Formats: sequence, structure tokens, C-alpha cells
Amino acid sequence: MGIVRWAGELVRGLHTIAVGMRITARHMTEAPVTMHYPDEKWQMPEAFRGLLKCDIEACIVCDLCVKACPIDCITIDWHREAGKSGKIADRFIVDYQKCMYCGLCTEPCPTLAVFHSHEYENSSYTRVPQIIDWAAPENFTKNPYAKPVGTKPPPKPKPAAAPAPAAAAPGAAAAVAPAPVAPPAGTDAEGNTVESGIGGKPAPMGDKGTVVKVWIIPGCIVCDACEDAAEEVFHVTETTSVVQIETQAKWGEWSERIVDAAVGCPVNVIKYELT
Repeated sequence: MGIVRWAGELVRGLHTIAVGMRITARHMTEAPVTMHYPDEKWQMPEAFRGLLKCDIEACIVCDLCVKACPIDCITIDWHREAGKSGKIADRFIVDYQKCMYCGLCTEPCPTLAVFHSHEYENSSYTRVPQIIDWAAPENFTKNPYAKPVGTKPPPKPKPAAAPAPAAAAPGAAAAVAPAPVAPPAGTDAEGNTVESGIGGKPAPMGDKGTVVKVWIIPGCIVCDACEDAAEEVFHVTETTSVVQIETQAKWGEWSERIVDAAVGCPVNVIKYELT
């Protein structure tokens, strides 16, 4: 009985060896798959989320990436220059000790300035290299898919002053200048609070025609995109954007630019009504 058991175990062992050698022999004829890193590197897939970068030339400093980051690893410092629209980034710092490569900051970026590259070799011996300022000249990078930032058109020449009116005849009633139109308080037709401008019935975003009313609802992020598109209609302050009511008579002429400003608003706070 012992000899039979020994013989059975010997046969099963030899069969196991034969199966293993058959698999080994099959793979010996195949091309090697070992990649000699770092001399060779894998081609990352298109959707790979590698090192986070910022194309500072395409950045409009809207702060949407800062607000979207769940762990506050992005810091932006900026300033304004007299006579120029828009904000200029002094620093755009990403702390890669915190970044978890979730991609939430790239989704709301209106110009695609913030993007994930295919780089993944960002380990270091100290913490200093893990904090990168993408506004620094030595860290300049370009995103080929970024949208170009619109430049503000040069100011139009002011029209010549109208001649002074002739003196009124004695006893004639003095002409009364029309009172400026004040922006109405309250809400628009959809119940949105009107922060600035003249509220009405919002047209579907992107629809074109003759604009008769323009207004801004809460939520402005002071990105200056509206002023770049239609500086005669919109004015950006330190805290929000306002509609210049005094230019209402020409809104119809500037309809296309007003619609472009509304479509280009990254937070969709510009509304308009068409005839």
C-alpha cells in the first residue's frame, strides 16, 4: 500500500513539473515585456492625471481652481495694473505634498490653463521641490489645449464735443435734461436677484438677436472676462462687475459682444433679454 501511494505521488509531482515547464517554454518564445526604467518609459494614456501644471499665460485668475480644491493645495496672489483690465498673477503655487491628483481643479477652469500633464516623476529628497510656483519664469509651461485670453480692444476716440446750445429767447421754458435711468431693484423673470443692470426675461444662453436688457446676478468672481468682451457695457470693480446703465441706448448695436460676454462668463452670472 505504501509503494502504491508513493508511486501516485511521484506521478502527480512529475505531472505538475511538466505543466510548469510547458508554460515556461511557451513564454520563452514571446517577446520580452520588461521595460528598463528609467531609460525606457511607458506612454501614459490620454486621461492620465500626472503632475498638475498651470499655463500662466492662459490663466485669468478667476480663482475657480482654488475654490474647487478640496484640500487647499493651490494658492494664488494677484494684482491689477492701472489702465489695464484683468488681474495679473504674482504667484500660482501648488503644494504637491497635499495634492491628491483628483482633477477637480481642472474641470471648472474656463481657459483650460490648469491641466494634468503626463509627468509622474516628482519625488524629491526634501520638501522644498514639492512646492512649485507656476507664475515664476523658470517654471513656465504651455498647455496646447488652452484657450487664448482675449485682449482688451484699444479705447475708441471720444466724439467731438457738441456745440453749446444757443441762448433761449426770453420767456421760453428751459429744456429739462432727462434723468438717468436707475437700475431697478428686485429680481428678474426667473426669480434671480438683480445685482446690477436692468432685469427682464433671460434669453437662452447663446441665443442671438437684439439685446434690450442686460443684468448681473450674484456669483461674480471678478475675472474681468466680461469687460474684455464689452468694455462699454461692463465695468469690473474690486469686488464685482457692474452694468453701465448710461450706455443702454447702444446695447442693441453691441448685441453680439454682449452675448459673447455672457457666453464667456465662467460662472454664468450675466443675463440678457432679446427682442
